[in-house]
Amino acid sequence: MEDLFKNLQKDGKNTVDNLIKWMKDSKIIDGKTETEEKARKLFDDVSDAKNVELSKFKAALSKLATEQQKSVEGLMKTLADEGPKFLNAAAEAASAAASAFKDALKFK
Repeated sequence: MEDLFKNLQKDGKNTVDNLIKWMKDSKIIDGKTETEEKARKLFDDVSDAKNVELSKFKAALSKLATEQQKSVEGLMKTLADEGPKFLNAAAEAASAAASAFKDALKFK
């Protein structure tokens, strides 16, 4: 899980929004608005929502594990198992956005 997080960090994708999406995609949290809001509150102490540090992400996971009465290790394993799918989806989305941007510039 740490390696996957570092890949996100290297690509500048370690934002609160992306981390919440990773947790939803991994089924650690469901897609309900209330659940997502609770998860976002776990990151309230993060100084930069667009650049979350690994230690802050681990602290948020620890709080979430306590709330869900699960182990932190279990949550991290789930994230690690689902991480490659999430990273691939994020890369594909970025590629599609870049392609659409290039196409839009062609018409100007």
